[in-house]
Amino acid sequence: MTSRSSPATLLSGITSLLAACLMAGCASTLPTSSEDDESLSARNVGSKRLDQLPSEALRQRSLAVRTGSTPSFYADTPGRRMFGILGAVAMMHEGNRLVEDYDLQDPAGQLSEDLLNALASRNDMRTSTHDAADLLLDVKTINWDFRPYRNDPEKLFVVYSARISLVDRRDGTVLASGKCRSRRDREGDSATLDQLLADGAKRLQTELREAAHECAQRTKDDTLSAFLPNAAPIAQQIPPARTSASVR
Repeated sequence: MTSRSSPATLLSGITSLLAACLMAGCASTLPTSSEDDESLSARNVGSKRLDQLPSEALRQRSLAVRTGSTPSFYADTPGRRMFGILGAVAMMHEGNRLVEDYDLQDPAGQLSEDLLNALASRNDMRTSTHDAADLLLDVKTINWDFRPYRNDPEKLFVVYSARISLVDRRDGTVLASGKCRSRRDREGDSATLDQLLADGAKRLQTELREAAHECAQRTKDDTLSAFLPNAAPIAQQIPPARTSASVR
């Protein structure tokens, strides 16, 4: 169990939110439908196009993974949304409390492990340390939260998104870069707050693991597809809960 956020950490978060509010309006600090609907398809930003890379580009090379710092978890409810920037601060504070109280895992840990294993096994690669690896798989959570349905505010669903980059450390070339997003709002994925937090937040933890699994599959199908020839079909079984400490 991690310790609660210090006053300095909370003050820093509040200051950041206030700054964002002043620059772009208070509404911009809250998750919005336009942000959710933004295309998160893969995009190749390196100097080399994927269709110009040899099929054996990763063969028998070394690979390391890095996950960025975990952003605040937002516990979004209709009541909190009514209070603008103060509501956003309340969402952040309550979300971080849930992370600590229920030991919620940043899905970036599971996501990066899944992608690392897929790349290594399909390309006969070996894993290594950051300093020694030829390539670096960079995985960073953009946001993770739960939020209400617009037309049914008592029901909540989990949202997760991440940014993934594959970098050749020899010359700094970004071989692949993109975003993935999992929005657990399909029929059957919604739950009340009490249901999400019952039995040690079992439902919420399951939704976060499923979100990481879905995000990993989308990344394999899109951003990293050129490096995963003959990839196995989508696995139907969700990976079990991880027992390691949350990624920070």
